[in-house]
Amino acid sequence: MNKLLNQIKIYLAHLQYEKKLSSHTINAYMHDLSNFTDYMKITYQVNDFGQIKASHISDYIETLGTYISNDLKVEKKKSSINRSISSIKNFFKYLINNQILKDDPTKIIIPPKQNRKIPSILSIEEIDLVLNSLNTEKAIDLRDKAIVSILYSCGIRVSELINLTLTNLFIEDDVIKIFGKGNKERIVPFGFKAKQDMIEYINNIRPFYARKGNNRGILFLSNRGTAISRKTVWNIIKNRIKNVGIEKNVSPHTFRHSFASHLLEGGAGLRMVQELLGHSSISTTQIYTHLDQTYLKEIHKEFHPRG
Repeated sequence: MNKLLNQIKIYLAHLQYEKKLSSHTINAYMHDLSNFTDYMKITYQVNDFGQIKASHISDYIETLGTYISNDLKVEKKKSSINRSISSIKNFFKYLINNQILKDDPTKIIIPPKQNRKIPSILSIEEIDLVLNSLNTEKAIDLRDKAIVSILYSCGIRVSELINLTLTNLFIEDDVIKIFGKGNKERIVPFGFKAKQDMIEYINNIRPFYARKGNNRGILFLSNRGTAISRKTVWNIIKNRIKNVGIEKNVSPHTFRHSFASHLLEGGAGLRMVQELLGHSSISTTQIYTHLDQTYLKEIHKEFHPRG
């Protein structure tokens, strides 16, 4: 067996079973590390990770700007380059910690600086527009309404949403238990309107889908009665946004951004928002303070005599 590939597979198993990372994250690691090792084998005839030098990695990073995949040049954004570098550095850190290697060739590698973009959000009126458009008697509309309602009311990631089970939902207490990145648990409350949407879905809509397939207690189900997929949720959001005429680039994560921004606009503290979002570092949450400042500037410009 290919020694390099075998070591990567052992590392990915470590991420899956010990670190409890999501399949989406593990697939990203697999993609980054496979490209990296392919380059090392082809360019430097490397057969062991101990043969890789810092100069080899630097050369590889230079190629990431126009990395050739399937004979097509793909321009990679800084965020993608930084993710690839992070994957490589974390992998070598694992090799060092497990005494597979003695020296870390990535320690002098510095990722390119990345300007953090302020994420797009929906206004309260736009979110109401989407939810009100789903207020029908159709089973699929009521399911989708419950999905949008929970995304916005709880600010959860799409990966967290598709893994929710009935046992995660505490209707009487108005809270939901979420298992986030690294399987970290957090409790997030949901509002009265989201509660109504969830009760409607669970009592009247979910049983219709549940009888079609093996659902394993998953909360949100597909038309086949199985756990709804990430792609399906993306398509739901894309189609529902298009149907109401909103022209912004909206994804499921947009509702998470909107959730955080609207809390801060309403006076919530940054630490509270950090806890609700499940961020391990408050620096990640601080991007939403920029959103809040943007909102305040717009209000000032519109209403101040000298705005």
